[in-house]
Amino acid sequence: MAEKAAEKKQRIQAALAALEAAYPDAKPGLDFTNPFELLVATMLSAQCTDKRVNMVTKELFPVYGTPDKLAAATPEDIIPYIRGCGLFNTKAKNLVAMARMLCSEFG
Repeated sequence: MAEKAAEKKQRIQAALAALEAAYPDAKPGLDFTNPFELLVATMLSAQCTDKRVNMVTKELFPVYGTPDKLAAATPEDIIPYIRGCGLFNTKAKNLVAMARMLCSEFG
């Protein structure tokens, strides 16, 4: 029998409450000031430590910290900033594509 929506919601709320009780002071390891920066930092975190991502984004965000600025860049523009994260060619292409999609789909 399939789980009803109300049962699923109750199960999720119980799991979240258990996590909150077990880890009351939990916070993300990535440094960010807005949802866009969190998205970028998360994309950079693949195959990379949070510490390294924070070092990279400290330099990246002042220059490309908004969807508009990142969308106007090329992957080649981004690579010098994110080289320290590894897989930088793919990440640069994906970051620019993501920013362009955000701008075109959501303004």
